[in-house]
Amino acid sequence: MIALLLLLAPFADAFWARDLGALQRHLAENRSGEQRALFEDMLKLSTCEPLEKLDQPDPLRSLVRVEEARRGTPKTLWDDLLRDGFFRRAVWNPDSDKALRWPDEEERWPAEVLLVDGLKSSCAKASKGKGPLALLTPELLKQLPPEPAARVAYERAVLLWRKGSTEGAATLDPALLDPTLRRSARFLRLEAKLDPPEGWVALAAEWPELAIRTRAAAELLRERRFEEVVRISEVEETPKDAPQLEMVRSLLWSRALAMQALGRDAEMLEVLARAETLPGSAQGRAAMRALAMSTLARHPFDAQALERFSGIAGLDAAMAELSHRALAAGNLPAAREAAQRLQQIREPRWRAEGLALAGEIAWVSGEPQAAKAALAQLFSPGWRRAETEPRDRAALGLAHAMALSVAGGGADRAELEVQLAWLRDRLSARDAAQVEVMLASLRDAPEKGEQPIALGQVEVVRPPEPPPAPALALDLPEPRSLLAIPAPDGSLRDWFDDSRGTP
Repeated sequence: MIALLLLLAPFADAFWARDLGALQRHLAENRSGEQRALFEDMLKLSTCEPLEKLDQPDPLRSLVRVEEARRGTPKTLWDDLLRDGFFRRAVWNPDSDKALRWPDEEERWPAEVLLVDGLKSSCAKASKGKGPLALLTPELLKQLPPEPAARVAYERAVLLWRKGSTEGAATLDPALLDPTLRRSARFLRLEAKLDPPEGWVALAAEWPELAIRTRAAAELLRERRFEEVVRISEVEETPKDAPQLEMVRSLLWSRALAMQALGRDAEMLEVLARAETLPGSAQGRAAMRALAMSTLARHPFDAQALERFSGIAGLDAAMAELSHRALAAGNLPAAREAAQRLQQIREPRWRAEGLALAGEIAWVSGEPQAAKAALAQLFSPGWRRAETEPRDRAALGLAHAMALSVAGGGADRAELEVQLAWLRDRLSARDAAQVEVMLASLRDAPEKGEQPIALGQVEVVRPPEPPPAPALALDLPEPRSLLAIPAPDGSLRDWFDDSRGTP
């Protein structure tokens, strides 16, 4: 060890003193020795001279080439290397006016001093590095000591993640990394699903970035910790770039679901309305709108709120959907109001839909005469020939709903047969055949345990969908240095501790 330190001392002392001129002299005066080639590489790296390809594997020298490929990367050692004055570069030579000169030779005379060429730096015109990912091979990781290997593994994982892959996360050991990189390493392991998802919550407490909170909110929602979801999902400002918009939409979606579970419907609708206005992909929008519509269907009719969630289909379609949802939820006043508004629309499709809904509401409310009146209005004079198709379709929908009500034991079978027979006689042969099927099923005695008829639409209550996991946009820091440089005490250092040159 003592011999090794003696061999390293000239090179290491000069480098860690930030004196490249002295390092150049020591390299010229010592043509052999441990780590000479490494410090010669470091001199070339510091002056932006090209490094030759290695003939034999050498992990520490390979790292110098990795750093060369990172040239120009912000917030790395290149901030120091490209700054004037970071290294002293003057090379000392004796006063040439008072000395004799002769060519260099192996024999040395007493007091002989080698004349050393001055340093030339190419950093002012050096191009940016080509990127180190191709050099960060699994073989290199295996050859390095644990601490440098951890930094290299982290760099590789970050660069792969930027390309959309979490492949490199499996080799990460956050405990071996500098504290400034440990959170990012934990993020990469969580994103690769290598660590339990509960870790997102702990990470968000330390690092409340939008991306982290997005994942943490989804995990808290899965654990049904709704109050915590509300606390973590507050978003004050709306970003402008697309990846962040997707994260904000997902975070707001989690917030809305938590508020719905807590019975805070009014606040939930405000959150959903904000999420609906965000530009971006259609991912998750249908589920958010479905939650808003099912919530509106449980409350008094609110035309302004309905318009906010009308979506691409438009307000008329939203009105029809709300009426159906409110009827299924047992909110008859809201269902009637929406049906009445539909009847006032001039377009035949929606006017017919409004009449059919009014008839269905009356039928399930035990008002068969009102249902009969709605059916009669559908076939009253005044419908133009081009309007008969949407009218007949709406009438068939009403017939299905009435039949379903009877099948469930909720209405008068005899009265339904009268209404269906009346309707059959006013439809085309094709549509009348559907009505005849309903009539036949009502007349036939069902087997024990069977429903007499199964027609129409049935509202199935499902729990709201969780938000789809968006792609995360997060600026992960790279290590300040990937080097492993011998220091005078025999340890390996990555770079100077600060800009004053402390090793």
